[in-house]
Amino acid sequence: MMRHLVKQFTGCAAALVLCITTVGCAQAIAPLQSAQASQKQSSPRPNVLIILADDLGWSDLGCYGSEIKTPNLDAIARGGLRFTQFYNSARCSPSRASLLTGLHPHQVGVPVLDSPLNDKCVTLPEVLGPVGYRTYMVGKWHLTDRSTPVMRGFDEFYGMLGGFNTYWEESPYNTRLPAGHPARSYKPGSYYSTNAYGDYALDFMKDGKTSGKPWFMYLAFNAPHFPLHAPEEAIRKYETLYRTKGWDTIRADRLARQKKLGLVSDGITLPPRDIVPANFINRKTGWADKQIPSWNSLPMDRRADLARRMAVYAASVDIMDQNIGRITDHLKKTGEWNNTLIFFLSDNGGCAEWDPYGFDALDSPNNILHKGENLKKVGGPDSYISYGSGWANVSNTPLRLFKHYAEEGGIRTPMIAHWPEGLKTKGGAFSAQLGYVTDFMPTLVELCGASYPAERNGRSIQPVEGTSLASSFRGDKVKPRTLFIEHEGNRMMREGDWKLVARSGSPWELYDLSKDPTEMVNLAANRPELKKKMRTAWSDWAQRTSVIAQTRSSPQIANRPLTIRCDVVPEADGSTGVIVAQGGNQAGYALHLKDGKPIFSVRRAGQLYSVAASKQVMGRFSLEARLAKNGALTLLVNGTVAAQGTAGGLIPVQPKDEQSIGEDTLSAVGDYSSPHPFRGKVENVRVETDTTEISANH
Repeated sequence: MMRHLVKQFTGCAAALVLCITTVGCAQAIAPLQSAQASQKQSSPRPNVLIILADDLGWSDLGCYGSEIKTPNLDAIARGGLRFTQFYNSARCSPSRASLLTGLHPHQVGVPVLDSPLNDKCVTLPEVLGPVGYRTYMVGKWHLTDRSTPVMRGFDEFYGMLGGFNTYWEESPYNTRLPAGHPARSYKPGSYYSTNAYGDYALDFMKDGKTSGKPWFMYLAFNAPHFPLHAPEEAIRKYETLYRTKGWDTIRADRLARQKKLGLVSDGITLPPRDIVPANFINRKTGWADKQIPSWNSLPMDRRADLARRMAVYAASVDIMDQNIGRITDHLKKTGEWNNTLIFFLSDNGGCAEWDPYGFDALDSPNNILHKGENLKKVGGPDSYISYGSGWANVSNTPLRLFKHYAEEGGIRTPMIAHWPEGLKTKGGAFSAQLGYVTDFMPTLVELCGASYPAERNGRSIQPVEGTSLASSFRGDKVKPRTLFIEHEGNRMMREGDWKLVARSGSPWELYDLSKDPTEMVNLAANRPELKKKMRTAWSDWAQRTSVIAQTRSSPQIANRPLTIRCDVVPEADGSTGVIVAQGGNQAGYALHLKDGKPIFSVRRAGQLYSVAASKQVMGRFSLEARLAKNGALTLLVNGTVAAQGTAGGLIPVQPKDEQSIGEDTLSAVGDYSSPHPFRGKVENVRVETDTTEISANH
């Protein structure tokens, strides 16, 4: 357990997300000194195209071992450079924030989902625009509509401001910005978001060509994120294959192709099917902490349903590749191919949400076993499906675990770089350089004649965290590097081939990836000093980059066992009021008094669970409240158990209401009306999750 003590809870998280500006990037950033120098370069600066897939696993492209047809990306890989050890930030918004800023997600105010970038960072278009680049974005933003792409430096935008939506409907999910700029019109029934993103990417590239300036485009496809959708003719290409072979055979086939391609060593064996970690949905479906079943153990009707789901997933990847082919054809026809630097990667590993069977409604245990003619509706406009953890295990072949987690399956991404005029390596080569999504900022600053500013809107900017990939393009010797990642308490550190990793609520594990790339042999007990050294380094990094500091006012409590301790001094006997609370009427916890009797309340999906002491307490007293992994509630007064009960599970989502002491500032967690202030002193508050202890006085 990591421990961090602070004096005050208030103000910390808020300070990270203030003052999102709508000022254009040219005015917002301090003057960049390299603009004149860049004009003196002997060769034109490259166009830059970053293509980001959504929830695509490490093995889901043909050039990384897949059976899915991706000929256009395969061709890019054959002429470019494939990275074998490139990492993302385990989840949608955090990865996007790091890619755009060159900083860790917590540094820019995006530790989880749906947060705007703060004012302590600059984005790639804010850096490239002032040195003459036209800047475009198409696709998924997922950094809230409070700070849109055009507010953060993009000249033109079309796509989703949110995180995921149907592929079949344009309105109200997709937006053209700036408002009033030319927009396409689609006939009823003809809209499919992946194709529309391809359309707008071509429109914007044509604008860039006409401008006579170099251009930067961030093309962030929604595919293959749930809800999975695809036209029937595309699904038909794959359905029989997946029904006939199933996930065990497909997974083995992918590993064999990876060995043939040279992506992995011949000595790697296929690990056992993953055990799906407990989550707030699979506890309801009975799959918590259970291994993915063998394909042949499933009934035929279940196999048909699951094969259809995977066929829709494959079809969505296939159509994404087709649109990438439209883009590469355009670049070749316009003469821009040779001097366009293309990157392709994914924002996280394959998505296991939430069990092997997948779901048919967002964040729900609802699974429909589709049969007969109803199978043909799966993937159509009226369906809402995921493909489940069995196929996610295939997507990440041969790596361990999935999106959300810091094991390799959650964070290692396929990454391709292609640039005929700039890559000095042989086409089709592999790079073992450790890379991370923070690396795009320093890479493009170096290659595009820009410089990283010291200020934005008069405020100091945090130093860039990434490392330029340009040395890999030149084929230079790879330098040693240390990487750190954290998401939802899942965390890792990699130093050379040594990897320290832990899941939320679990102890650190240690692996030697040079001998054990699938993380099967935990060496933590064998190398205690190395584990201690790396754990200390991770703690130092976590403090420096706000992984811990950002939890001062709002500890990360989603899916974590909790222990809340405090000392209480009421002004009078029989006091009433909130001692400490975090969350509101949908999710959270609260310690409060009613007529001098302590109560511990927990909200899960709006449902209230409470345990109350039977006796009134007098004078100064200490409280301890526990929410255990299995949902058990325990309330102790002065070290003695005063009440017990159950909440049925952990708090499944991170509450939006910040932690407050002495009152419940927004909506109420417990059976009272906010703010329900407590009269007296609250001292020595300690909130312990699996990774953090936080203290404060009131």
